[in-house]
Amino acid sequence: MLTALTGGIGSGKSTALKIFNELGAETQDTDLIVHKIYEDDKEIHDSLLKRWGKEVFLDGLPNRKAIAQLVFNNKENLEWLNQLIHPKVKERIKSGNSNNISIIAVPLLYEVGWETEFDSVISIWCDKNTQMKRLLERGWSKEEIEARLAAQLSQDQKLSKADLGIINSWSEKFLYRQCRKVFKKLRNKEN
Repeated sequence: MLTALTGGIGSGKSTALKIFNELGAETQDTDLIVHKIYEDDKEIHDSLLKRWGKEVFLDGLPNRKAIAQLVFNNKENLEWLNQLIHPKVKERIKSGNSNNISIIAVPLLYEVGWETEFDSVISIWCDKNTQMKRLLERGWSKEEIEARLAAQLSQDQKLSKADLGIINSWSEKFLYRQCRKVFKKLRNKEN
């Protein structure tokens, strides 16, 4: 069973994914898959170099921060990058998927129209103050946060579209209990 885990930035997807892994799910994170593609895919390097030049590279590798600045304020650049990267991400998801419960973190699941690629969707949500605090603690500026949020559906929209929801505004212990309940539902659905 292939399940997507989505939610807004700072909502706790990485922590929830770690918990699901501890509970026995196979897990993958599309952000980490993209990082790996940036590291080792020569075809991607050539395409980025051809489109944007050497200024999007740092020490011979694509500079994600420089690329983010080009795509989060330019819809055409974002669409071009998505068309380049997404087929490779889907290929790696499928190659890493077995018949067990697999949970894949896909932050922009609905924005890129991938929800039909999965058997079910979990959305993780937190309140705005918690989200802002977490993102500021990452060292992001308010401008960077606003640009990223503007490029995403709201957490409320993602939660309303999902099959299952997790609220993550409190302790990690509370998050763990919710993940355990959701994982039990997925196992029951699988049987």
